[in-house]
Amino acid sequence: MTNTFSKDAITQQDIADRITFRLHTASRLVQQLSQQKLKALELSQAQWRALSAICSQPGTTLQQLTAFAQISQPLMSQAVKSLEERALIERRTPERDKRSSVLNATDSGKALGQRAYAAMMEVETELKTILGESDATQLNTLLDAISDSLKKMGR
Repeated sequence: MTNTFSKDAITQQDIADRITFRLHTASRLVQQLSQQKLKALELSQAQWRALSAICSQPGTTLQQLTAFAQISQPLMSQAVKSLEERALIERRTPERDKRSSVLNATDSGKALGQRAYAAMMEVETELKTILGESDATQLNTLLDAISDSLKKMGR
């Protein structure tokens, strides 16, 4: 096997130094930390995103969940189905619009949502401890700038 980068002398360190590589790596590590916390609550990342959105915005639709969570519709549908099967959320069809259903958390869903939120706040606290308050604020500002710019560019 030949090194396709040898002509340009690109090294692994060159790749690892890129913003995109570092952002992806940091994201994966934070996701792994979050997943450890959620696993104890028997929730996946997608289920947590769905449950948190439903608890914070009762009467939300699947389309609204998908947009909020930035998760594909098939994955979100699967997460919602799982939450329904566990009686953590319930689906209702409004009288005035039979084409879509709205989702609400049950009492047990709200309780689990609170516990999951507390677990995610532990992750947030750990990150702020690592970074310090000032750097955490700056990181949030930078991440918002990236997200806002990419959204405006249609990506």
